[in-house]
Amino acid sequence: MSDETIDTADHDMSAPELTVTALTRRGFLAATGAAGAAVAAATALGGATPAGASATRPVKGGGGNKDLETAAFAASLEVLAVGTYTAALDAATAGSLGPVPPAGAEFVTTAMSQHQAQLDSWNEVLTTNGQAEVTEPDPALKATVDEAFGQVTDFVGAAELALMLEQIAAATYLQAIPRLKAPDAIELAGSIYIIDMQHAAILNFVLGEYPVPETFASTDDAAQPS
Repeated sequence: MSDETIDTADHDMSAPELTVTALTRRGFLAATGAAGAAVAAATALGGATPAGASATRPVKGGGGNKDLETAAFAASLEVLAVGTYTAALDAATAGSLGPVPPAGAEFVTTAMSQHQAQLDSWNEVLTTNGQAEVTEPDPALKATVDEAFGQVTDFVGAAELALMLEQIAAATYLQAIPRLKAPDAIELAGSIYIIDMQHAAILNFVLGEYPVPETFASTDDAAQPS
């Protein structure tokens, strides 16, 4: 990937603007042991359960139209995450990313499964309240991520892109939590937020960065519907 920066600090969310995060590519990543340690860290954090083990979290939803709008956008983020992780796994399988440590593929598979379960939970909220399932990502975010993915040539670049997505998703959930009204929706958003933060911590570690670089969580990277 290029060394351009992804900047989502601008909160004009009518047209979310992202650039590629400039993360240091440490030689530390190249060792299979680093990725293996990352998966060990994931297990310790509770974020890396076996692929397919995550179950849909039942929620009642409610909270009015604003909650449903938030649920729909959250679902669109999860669609984007699932699609991006799927594309990364396909690229790795095809050999397009060069050498990929087995632990790296395991992380991608697990994260993809967890995002799918999160998507299923948000869609349950929507359908329970008479809304249609969300099956497409936000178009502006997808276009930007697709462009960034087109520049990915190795496992490090894929990890950088995944980190960007996890940070945006976590910030978006953190911003949404105080705006939600239904207790079940608040609980669901909070339970997903912490998993996204765990994903980001593991990706930081894999990229040779300190896993938890910030003292306080921030909404600076939060996205809004285009």
